Amino acid sequence: MLVLRKEDLWKIKYFMQDYGRDLERKLFSYLYEEDLCDKVIEELSRYQNEDGGFGNALEPDFRLPHSSPMATSVAFQIIVKLDCDSAPKREMISRAMAYLEKTFIPERMGWLSVPESVNDFPHAPWWHFDSERGMSPIDINWGNPTAEIIGYLHRYREYTSLDVDALIENAIEYLNGMKEFVSFHEIFCFERLHSQLDTERAERLENKIVQAVSNLTCCDEDEWKSEYTARPLDFATGPDRTFGIDGALIEKNLDFYVQALQSNGRIKPAWSKNIYNGDLAPAWDEWSAILTLRALETLRNFGRVVL
Repeated sequence: MLVLRKEDLWKIKYFMQDYGRDLERKLFSYLYEEDLCDKVIEELSRYQNEDGGFGNALEPDFRLPHSSPMATSVAFQIIVKLDCDSAPKREMISRAMAYLEKTFIPERMGWLSVPESVNDFPHAPWWHFDSERGMSPIDINWGNPTAEIIGYLHRYREYTSLDVDALIENAIEYLNGMKEFVSFHEIFCFERLHSQLDTERAERLENKIVQAVSNLTCCDEDEWKSEYTARPLDFATGPDRTFGIDGALIEKNLDFYVQALQSNGRIKPAWSKNIYNGDLAPAWDEWSAILTLRALETLRNFGRVVL
């Protein structure tokens, strides 16, 4: 069995020091060097705005300084990893929840991913806000990021006055009513919702998630290297969260990540670098650091990191 050892983590750390943002460096130190949780909170707070939401290119593909529900959902992906209960963390959550309440769209039973002002700053094409449609292309799929946000509302419901139970029921009905699956990003969001729910409601999502994962997972290792696809480990993040993916395929993807990290000390984006020009150029290395941490966490969950 291929595993990462301490010398491999050093190689990853050197990459983080040279190319990663301070946020990913602090998160690496917290997760693998027992550094303090509040150092991550302090760094993450640099991306939080006065209105409580997050922006400032936290999501690298749009450099919008203003807050957005999408960037705020990315912040919560980090917050839920932090196993501490401190005043700065509680304050950050409280302010972010207030922002989500203010930006909630009742007739949508959710949020739009980004505001129209995203167009005023460097951004990848898929984040361009269409003023005629009143949304970006991402928002065609309701669950991204709304389903994920609902999961965080459930986890931190003491901070919100929104009707979280009604939102959960709507999300369950939406997913179970889907006839086809076109966006693996939307299913990632439903997986994150699933991870935050109580057992009874999570089970009501599970069959449809398994069906979606079966339809959307790319099984071709050559495509993992060169195409922007959903790899098995994008869905299967731990031994208790495999969503029906074949065990042999999971092992193959684990080996793929171990070999990439041993060789390069990083996971490179599989999508084209050509869009990252001018003020968008930093996004490429930022994504490498994010994807590296994501792969490293999954490898640890599956017992492939031996320190």
